[in-house]
Formats: sequence, structure tokens, C-alpha cells
Amino acid sequence: MRQLAAIGRRLAAFVATLAGAALLAQALLWLAPGDAVDLLTDDPELRDQMIASWGLDQPLLVRWWRFVTGAATGDLGVSLTYRPGTEVSSLVWRASLASAPTLVSAVLLALIGGVGLAYARLRVGRRLIQVVSVAPVFLLAATAVVTLNETAFSLIEAGTITRPEWFALPLGDSLLKSVLGVVVLAIGSSALTEVHQAADDELRIIRGSGYIDAATARGARLWPHILWNLLPPLTTIAVSRTAFFLGGLVVVEKVLQLNGAGAMLWQACRLRDYPLALGLVLVAAAVVCTARLVGDVIRIGLDPRLRVAR
Repeated sequence: MRQLAAIGRRLAAFVATLAGAALLAQALLWLAPGDAVDLLTDDPELRDQMIASWGLDQPLLVRWWRFVTGAATGDLGVSLTYRPGTEVSSLVWRASLASAPTLVSAVLLALIGGVGLAYARLRVGRRLIQVVSVAPVFLLAATAVVTLNETAFSLIEAGTITRPEWFALPLGDSLLKSVLGVVVLAIGSSALTEVHQAADDELRIIRGSGYIDAATARGARLWPHILWNLLPPLTTIAVSRTAFFLGGLVVVEKVLQLNGAGAMLWQACRLRDYPLALGLVLVAAAVVCTARLVGDVIRIGLDPRLRVAR
């Protein structure tokens, strides 16, 4: 079966991509100036001992192979400087769970919001989203924070409102900060614009199709037919933007001070915690590859044209 062969190729690409991502990340960290030992000691003797103990004196391919073989058994090593001695797998797991709600909510907002705007045929909304999406994620997040803080401060000074619980962003935890992260990630990744444009184009084709005319003549509800035929292109968009969502997540969590995998990756790189950084990169690559694999399966299940034997 053609679809089984395609899935098999995707599985092979899954493994190759993970190994390649680990090699690329390892190379970038290896080429970066300095290492974790620089942050801990200036004593030459102790420094040499720590470098040898952590394997930082090993060649690039040796370090990469040790990481890959360890990861295959679930051993990602221990944190060097972020949480010294703590298992990287436990740190990555907790951080991933913390980031999952923001990431999933942003994807759903992009999909539902884009389809909703296209279905309602709101041209003004489309133009506005296109303009806003041009700005990078960090600029959108910073602008939103400054605008909300300045507005709230002015109203507080005027005696119009009392100090809200979320003031001042991004200090403290609040529902507003979490919602802001989701909205910025959905818009700043350009996913909302892409979904809107694709859904708008598909809806024009679907509305002019014969099966919609037949459903209208029977007096049947149209939205199930429309939604079913929108799922394949929406799945393609969601899969293609996964890497952009993950990249934007790092920036959003850093700017808004959200505790998650993105902020942890930032700190791991800043502290030169190579095992932790590699573990997070490996998980991010796995998420992207899994999304593509699941997307292929969904498209094969929804589109009968893909379910054709050789």
C-alpha cells in the first residue's frame, strides 16, 4: 500500500531527523566559546578534572554518539549548571508539561480563529491580522506588555480602577499573562494568518462544489461537509507551523517570564548546560517529527485520494 510505504518513510525520517538535530545542536554548542566549567571555577586543576569528568574534552562525534545512545535508553544525562546533578529527563518532562497548555492553546486559537474569520468573511479582520503578524514575536509580546502596563497605570493614577492582580506584567503569575502568551504565540507565528488565508481559499472552492449544492437542495446542514473538507488543509498548516510555534515559545516564555521548556532552553544555553540544552532540543525535534507523522496519518484517513494501492 502506498500509504504504508509513505508512513514507513516518515518513520525512517523521524529517526534520522532526531539524530541530525542532536548532531547539529551538539555542533553549535561545541563551537560556542567557553563551557559550563567557566561558570564554576577558575582553579586549573579542578577545571581539568571537571572537564574530564563531564566529557567536555571528547571529540564532537564521540560526544554526539554518547548522547544519542544514552537518549535511546532514556538517559539524557544530568544537569551541569541549571540544576546540578538533577536528571535532565525529569527537568525536561516537567518543563514540557508546563509549556504544553500554551502551545496547544495557541495552535487551537490559530486554527479556530482563522477558520472563524474566513467563514464569517471578515475582510477587515484578515487585513488587520496580516499587518499584526508581520511583527516578530518578541516585538508583539513586548508591545502588549508595555501597552497593558501603561494603560493600567494611567487608570490607577486617575483613580478609575484599583490595582489589578496582574499588574505589573510580566511579574507574578496571572491568567492574563498566560492568555497573552497564547494570543501572541498564535499571531506572531503567522499561523493565524496562514490558516485564515488557506481556509478562505478552500471555502470558496467548497461553497461552489456540487456536494454543497446537493446538501443545500436536501436541506441538510452544511457545516459538517465544510468542516470535513477543511480538515486536510488545516492539518497541513498546523504541521508545517509546528517548528515556528516551538521557536516562538522560547521568545514568549522569556519575555513574559513564563516557566516552561522555552524559558528553560534559554537558561540552559546561557548557563552552557549542554546536556539540558540537548535534551530540550531533542524533545522539540521529536515534537516536530511526531506532528508531521500524525499529520500524514490524518490526511491519509481523511482524503480518499491518498488511500490508493499501487
